[in-house]
Amino acid sequence: MVKLPEGVFGLINEQNAAKVLGTKSAKGDVHIINVGGSGALDPETIFIGEIFMKVTGQNLHEAKKEGSKVSVLITKGYESYEIKASVKDHVTSGPVFEKFKGVFASKKFDLKGLWLLKPEEVWNQSPTFDAGKKMV
Repeated sequence: MVKLPEGVFGLINEQNAAKVLGTKSAKGDVHIINVGGSGALDPETIFIGEIFMKVTGQNLHEAKKEGSKVSVLITKGYESYEIKASVKDHVTSGPVFEKFKGVFASKKFDLKGLWLLKPEEVWNQSPTFDAGKKMV
């Protein structure tokens, strides 16, 4: 079981940090999107809000079905981390979904679903001597 290190957990929950989600299509093509409505519920659960996802949504369903990983890159200033994760669930109802639906609505976004990801590996991608090192 992999838990996000404290600094990575803090950064993924920072609103001003850039977050990018990478998935692959059934054909193997890479697809990358900016995911502003994202963070971590706890050190073992990343959430990605589904607003306009079309290609990414299809790719996430495929990743869940085949058990492949997706990648989340979080960056702010000189701090940068890659989280390789598996798809845990896609929720469209329930207490967690309802909580976030209100948050997204306050920003004028219609939340269609929440993708829940399970961290599998965390890599330091900061431009330092630790660049490219696996953290957990």
